[in-house]
Amino acid sequence: MPNFINELMYSEMKTLIDACPSIIVLDPAKLNSSDTLKLRSDLRGVGAKLKVAKVSILERVVPEAAKAMLNSKSTIGIVLAKDMLGAAKALADLAKENKISLKGGLMDGKAVSPADLKVLAALPSLQVLRGMFVNILAAPLTGLVRTIAEIEKKKQGA
Repeated sequence: MPNFINELMYSEMKTLIDACPSIIVLDPAKLNSSDTLKLRSDLRGVGAKLKVAKVSILERVVPEAAKAMLNSKSTIGIVLAKDMLGAAKALADLAKENKISLKGGLMDGKAVSPADLKVLAALPSLQVLRGMFVNILAAPLTGLVRTIAEIEKKKQGA
């Protein structure tokens, strides 16, 4: 018979994972308390959460595609994110310092490898991408307005 704490952890993890479109699986074994606090703060800033749970509980909760990422260690960290890009960026520095080991993740139900997570972390943020898109759309209009303004100046000067 499972104990009460495990039942609570199971129900909490089930609720969180079902509500979240993206998860990242990591091994937090080398994290000290100050790094953990900084990581949680960084993740909170991008709208993500870090939850550490027993592998035996996570194996019953995570989708099939993520079960291969859970290894035989006793605890695994799960980052629950609505914005996978922001969460990957927050984890990238710690992964470079070998303080965490990325196991992979799920994005919209599809498995993502650790190498793919590193590529995601290298991409510009969503806000920067939106700015780039607006610049692409605005460039032809800006050129048109400048041309019309030059024609108007020539007419007034002649």
